[in-house]
Order: sequence, then C-alpha cells, then structure tokens
Amino acid sequence: MANTTSNRMPTTSNQPVPIIVHGAAGRMGARIISLAMEDANLRVIAGVDKVVGRLRDLNIPCDAPLLVEMPIEPGAVVIDFSNHGSWKGLTAHCAKHGMGLVSGTTGISPMDLEEGISSAAKHAPVLYAPNMSVGVNVVFRVAAQIARTLGLDYDIEVVEAHHNQKVDAPSGTAFGITDAICAATHRSRTDLKHGRMGQTGARTKGEIGVHALRMGDVVGDHTVYFVGNGERIMLSHVAHSRDIFVKGALRAAAFIGRQKPGRYTMENVLGL
Repeated sequence: MANTTSNRMPTTSNQPVPIIVHGAAGRMGARIISLAMEDANLRVIAGVDKVVGRLRDLNIPCDAPLLVEMPIEPGAVVIDFSNHGSWKGLTAHCAKHGMGLVSGTTGISPMDLEEGISSAAKHAPVLYAPNMSVGVNVVFRVAAQIARTLGLDYDIEVVEAHHNQKVDAPSGTAFGITDAICAATHRSRTDLKHGRMGQTGARTKGEIGVHALRMGDVVGDHTVYFVGNGERIMLSHVAHSRDIFVKGALRAAAFIGRQKPGRYTMENVLGL
C-alpha cells in the first residue's frame, strides 16, 4: 500500500529502527523503553508523556532524551500506549512528518480509529492492534475460524478480566476477538450484547455476549465460549506478564520501520 507522494525512507535492514515511545511514563511505556534498550534492532530516541515531570521520576537507564513534546524525526516509529484522547493529534503528527506508528491504545471510537489510520497510512506505515501478544493474535485467528465453522447454532459469549485500574471496558482485546468473529460470520458490533440485567427475555440468535470483570492486579484474561446443545468449546488466553505485549510491540516496531507507507496488521508482522 505504498504512497508514492511520501518522502519517507524506510530504515534499511542493517540499521536499528529509531523509536519514540508515546505514553512513556505509563506502565507499558516505561517497560517498552527498558526492553527496547536491550534490543539491537531498535534505537530509542525519545520518550513522550503529557504529564510534565513524570518522566524525570522514572530513573530509566536510557541515553535518549525524555521529552514532553513530540519530537520530529522523519523515518522514526512512534510506539503508542497512551490515552485515547491523544489519538487524533498523534496520527496527524505522524502523517505530517512521515513517522511510522505502532499503537495499542484502547478506548478509541471506531470512527476516530478508522479516520486516523486511513489518514496517517497515506504518508507513513501504520499498525494498530488492540493486543500485540503473539498468543492473542493466534486466538483472534482461531476464534474466527471456530465461529465460521460452527455457524449460528452455537451461542458465543466473551468474558474478559483486567486489573481494577483499567479505565475502559470492554477491553480492546475483547473487541479484537468479537471483531474477528463478526468479520468471519457476517455480523457487526450491533450484534454485541454488553452484559445482561433485568427481564432480558430469551437470548437472541446470533447475538454475542460481552462481559468485563475488573479486579485486583489481573494482567489480562480472555475466554470465548462457543456453546451448542450438548457441548461447549472454550478458547482462553491468560497473560501472566505485560512483557508479552511489550515484546509484540517491539517486534511490530522493527517491522514497521522497514515498510513503505500503508496500513499493516499483526498478521503481517507474524506472517499468519
């Protein structure tokens, strides 16, 4: 999906990809910087966070400047794990300066998400994924295949659990699962049923139940139930450490840094 009007020059295979971490003071951002410093395929050039002073308190062993404002570095890749409110400005910045983008920020509306990706991808390589772990992306693929094979005679319910500080629900990963199922079975998000309460009546054929749990320090649990008369299939993924998401994001950044402008997915990164 190359854009011939872009001046972006992808990083060559023998050079480390320069990265900027957006949301560097958050849990994910700080860990991304730490692991990226150990990755010979990447070169951290900056960390960015909207809260002045938070970066100075991180004490991260990093030679790169930790800046409050987004630097301009054509050819660099921004790894974004921040607040959804920054999405429009971030994608506009990447598009304007030919900077690649790898984002796992959740809570972005479907319309804003699509507009941001489409706009930025004209000038830079863009990858958005609600979850960048290798295992979860396999779950997306398998869940779609199971749903397609079983058809509408099997009820589908998705249950996700996260720590008690998570601010959006359901999780981006839960939406990733339901989006994959919907695409495989000609459904849409209008078929999702978020929790049930009161006199709901009988379950509507074809609906997909989605339920969010918030408790303790749970990193991320997701289970998809496919239930027919007489049998049940359960597809689960349990995250024991946030490092699985970080490693996936770094792998994606190394990939995106060597691509032409366009939109990419974790399936492209993993060769699924």
